Amino acid sequence: MATISATTSEKVFAINAFRGLNQNPDGDTKLKLGEASIIDNFRITRDGNLQRRPGTHTEIDMELEYPVKGLWTGFVGGHEYILGACNGKLYKFWADTTQTFAASEIGAIDTTTAVTIFPFSNIVYILDGKKYRQWDGTTYKEVEGYVPLVYIAIPPANSVDESSVLENVNRLTAKRRVWLSPDGAGDTFQMPEKDLYSIDYAVQTSDGTTVVPYVTPDATSLANGTITFTSAPGQAVNSIEVGYTVKNDFRSQVEGNKYAELFAGQQDTRVFLYGDGTNRTIYSGIDYNGDPRADYYPDLYECRVGDANTPITGMIRHYSSLVCYKTASTWMITATSLTLADNLDIPAFYVQPVNREIGNAAPGQVRLVLNSPYSLFGNDVYQWTNSSYYTSNLTSDERQAKRISDRVWAALDKFSTEECYCFDHNAGQEYYVCWNNEALVYNYAADAWTHYKDFPVSCMISFKDEVYIGTPDGKLKHLADKYLDDDDVPISAYWESGSMGFNQDYMRKYSAQVWVAVAPEGNSEIYVSAITDRQAGLKERVINVSAEGGPNFGTWSFLDFSFGITQRPKMKRLKIKAKKFVYYKLTFSCIAANTRATVLAADIRVRFTGMAK
Repeated sequence: MATISATTSEKVFAINAFRGLNQNPDGDTKLKLGEASIIDNFRITRDGNLQRRPGTHTEIDMELEYPVKGLWTGFVGGHEYILGACNGKLYKFWADTTQTFAASEIGAIDTTTAVTIFPFSNIVYILDGKKYRQWDGTTYKEVEGYVPLVYIAIPPANSVDESSVLENVNRLTAKRRVWLSPDGAGDTFQMPEKDLYSIDYAVQTSDGTTVVPYVTPDATSLANGTITFTSAPGQAVNSIEVGYTVKNDFRSQVEGNKYAELFAGQQDTRVFLYGDGTNRTIYSGIDYNGDPRADYYPDLYECRVGDANTPITGMIRHYSSLVCYKTASTWMITATSLTLADNLDIPAFYVQPVNREIGNAAPGQVRLVLNSPYSLFGNDVYQWTNSSYYTSNLTSDERQAKRISDRVWAALDKFSTEECYCFDHNAGQEYYVCWNNEALVYNYAADAWTHYKDFPVSCMISFKDEVYIGTPDGKLKHLADKYLDDDDVPISAYWESGSMGFNQDYMRKYSAQVWVAVAPEGNSEIYVSAITDRQAGLKERVINVSAEGGPNFGTWSFLDFSFGITQRPKMKRLKIKAKKFVYYKLTFSCIAANTRATVLAADIRVRFTGMAK
């Protein structure tokens, strides 16, 4: 009969890379070396090091206690700006003309809900769910709307109608234009619509300014939609332009939207608006000169996506398609053209299903991360990727929705996903999910999650590859490694490993030594301790490390200088005694102000002492 004898042996277990947070629903005994059961305010670097998160510094304090509801950075009128919406106003937070951070009011805006700022044709447009505004770097105003040329070649009312439709009416305005083709005899012309509000002007199309006299319209002519000239114009084709206004417009269909995405197939020449609580998205048009416009939303230019019971919650351009998310489904819009019976080519956008069960819960928060859309659904983060060899666009295949947040399910379960703010910092390879002064941060270069606390965020931008945060109390903050605290408030960071059985859960163990490698940064201070199944917490040991060779300019001694100032990491041996344990947890913490903390590796010496009872 075989027997197993208890023998004493000793091994060193190495944590060479930190792998981020893993909230395993079955407990923390199965975590890999380097995975953590708890992380607060530590980050995982690209190389797998454990580092206290960057601090924040306030660049602008509005002192209003109102949240910053929107941030945008980019070029307008040849200059670079940071724009922000807060307390019912649109502000200029930074301009390259001054190179300083300062809040300068641009104009009024509604900030009770989300604010979207997007660029188009060297102008920025602003959506707040109430109004549609624009700013060109100088003038801030409501978008008036392009006046479409709806009909051309309109003959006199008593002639054969050979007119042609040219442009659709614009939802943003009640104004229209037509071109007339007089025959030299008739003086009265019929407009395409009746029950007009006014006839606004009549000019020669040759110069656009020479007035063609007409009889002031009365109630009857406005009701009939006619214009009568004082004398019959000379015969010509499309020689007179008439502007008129109808009584009703559809401006509210544009102004009721809160979000925008640019898309037109291969180019971003159309603006798709959504976020009015319906399943409809409307898109902008191109005028008869071929210029794309963000102030022209033609009637009938819209897509109804899925059932009318659930609204569109997100849109993102993905390669040559537009992925459209609803609360419980995902769709794809593709661009093409359609030839009508009169051989007129018009734009056509087709809606196709992608996934009928998974969508996006957080309005306007779908982000494109390394060319893969990320969405929040339920209490999970989904990555959307087509692994097919023949196309990169999404297709109708449920396998394209990959859940990537299983390791942080418990933290996300506490978040209200409908209220989350999401942000992708491409330069730092980090994806943020922020809610209620907390954030879950996914370093997709290292495939590691971590948790930030005391981290208030209402919106974020990347400016010159640096992250800037709009806060719920009206501040613009800079998030950067050079800041060691949050505006002089120390950052309390904590890391706790899983319950490590060191591959022999049936054995009792003894450990007395831990080696910790730290980066040679100035003023580093890290507390190291352990927790076992027999002891709640062992005595903490502190590591204090400074960069080598800092010169003393007071004495100018040559001995104070070193030619390896910050290149050599420090290895510290710590005596942390743990007896008769089966499971062991290693902990790191950093609570001191104005200090750094970067852990490169850790080694734990473990002696196996006998069978567990």
